[in-house]
Amino acid sequence: MIKIKDIKNKKIYDNIIFKQLFSYLDEGIFKPLFEIMNYTPKKAKNDSNPITEALKSGAIIYTDEGFKAKYKFTNTQSAELERWGAKYNKWTKTYQIAYNNIPNNVLVALSENQIKQQAQIKTVQDFIKELNANLPYMIDTMIFDTQVETILDDAGNTLKQNTKKLNVIVPELDENQKQAIARDYTYNMRFWVKEWTSEHLIPEMRKRVQEAVLNGYRADYVQKMLEKEFGIAKRKAKFLARNETAIMLAEYRKTEYQKIGINHFIWSTTMDGRERELHKELNGKVFRFDNPPVIDEKGTRGLPGETYNCRCHIIPYILNSPI
Repeated sequence: MIKIKDIKNKKIYDNIIFKQLFSYLDEGIFKPLFEIMNYTPKKAKNDSNPITEALKSGAIIYTDEGFKAKYKFTNTQSAELERWGAKYNKWTKTYQIAYNNIPNNVLVALSENQIKQQAQIKTVQDFIKELNANLPYMIDTMIFDTQVETILDDAGNTLKQNTKKLNVIVPELDENQKQAIARDYTYNMRFWVKEWTSEHLIPEMRKRVQEAVLNGYRADYVQKMLEKEFGIAKRKAKFLARNETAIMLAEYRKTEYQKIGINHFIWSTTMDGRERELHKELNGKVFRFDNPPVIDEKGTRGLPGETYNCRCHIIPYILNSPI
């Protein structure tokens, strides 16, 4: 029996795909929305007219609870609010003051700010409505050909290195084969992105914006929603990049190993307490590539890496006699 070092799922593979995928989501969805809200994460800084300037820039907002900083109040802003008689509430992190005690010039700034927020949120609503209609077309422009071909070339070089002792000629994928794999990869990625954006992203953003309207055109609601969904989108893009790349490489291994006469593998589970019970049972067992084991509760048969978040891998080897 000859064991062979496997082709690993390198972190750089996931990063290559993630960078491409998230660039589509960021440019097509989040950057335009952030621009509408004039939202760029910056630390608050002192200004000559601390409260009115902060209201105009969005560094401070006024709600039913009082004056609230987007990040934190500067010393100058705190001193000015306290000079008016405002009291700081450490639980709500706001300066509370009776509306009648707010200076007239600040009331003017509040009114201007309210008009601005209404316009911003209306523009966000219009953008989300337009996005909902155009998103399928935007997703259909997503292409991962270059990224997939780069991964396949690197995996092919690794396969050559790992099978040197077998004295076999490892067949290389031609351009047509690479393009076919890239097309399948792109199709699958588009499918999952469409499902996630239509079932989660767009409905959630529409819901949160409506809440902002019902709460008196609260721009801070929208800003928090954008920040939250931006983070969720990043995590989703990383998951899809990792999952789809693992599935692609699992199929690539199967095909390429069989081409050079390697038909068997040992299932190797990452035993760290987070493994599936089913995969724990598969650890160390021998299978044929053309007759893999059941890998999930649905009864699906497949290879390590072909179900979501699977971190198992294979140890390919040649038997002296067939199983």
